[in-house]
Amino acid sequence: MSVAPIQMPMLDQLSGTEAPKTADDLAASFGKALTDARALDQQASEAAEKFANGDPSVGIHEVVIATEKANIALRYATTLKNKAVEAYRELMGTQV
Repeated sequence: MSVAPIQMPMLDQLSGTEAPKTADDLAASFGKALTDARALDQQASEAAEKFANGDPSVGIHEVVIATEKANIALRYATTLKNKAVEAYRELMGTQV
């Protein structure tokens, strides 16, 4: 099992290099963040199961790295959700 870099779909947008053009773009990016978090969680679970079953191709360090990737992806998706809720509440609180 090799260790691949974690992919964050909205990282460019957070750094200010590219902003979502439409609500659909933003929704797609958020959906991708959730999908990525789920995939990384499944990979971490698989790595832990292989290690627990004694698979010599999986070391404890790979299990820990996969688990941390899943944790980071989940925190990232949660942060995106919290920011979206915060923006929605701010818009709803704006008087016309």
